[in-house]
Amino acid sequence: MAALESGQTGTIERVDEDVSDRALAMGIRPGRELEVRSKHPFHGPLVVAVDQSVTSISRQCAQGIELSVE
Repeated sequence: MAALESGQTGTIERVDEDVSDRALAMGIRPGRELEVRSKHPFHGPLVVAVDQSVTSISRQCAQGIELSVE
C-alpha cells in the first residue's frame, strides 16, 4: 500500500499479523476499499480513507497491508 500515490484506491486483500491489531482498530480489514488521500514527506504517515473514516497510518503499518488495485 505504501507504493500507492495520493488519490489511488484499492481493495484490502491481506493485513500482516504484526500490524493487524492497529489496522483493525482503524477499520482497515480485508474486503474493504481504501483510498490514499495524502502522503506526508520524509517517510511521514499516510492519510487514508476506509468507508466513511479518514485516519493516518505510519509507513511501517502501510507496508503490512496488501491491496489489489483496479
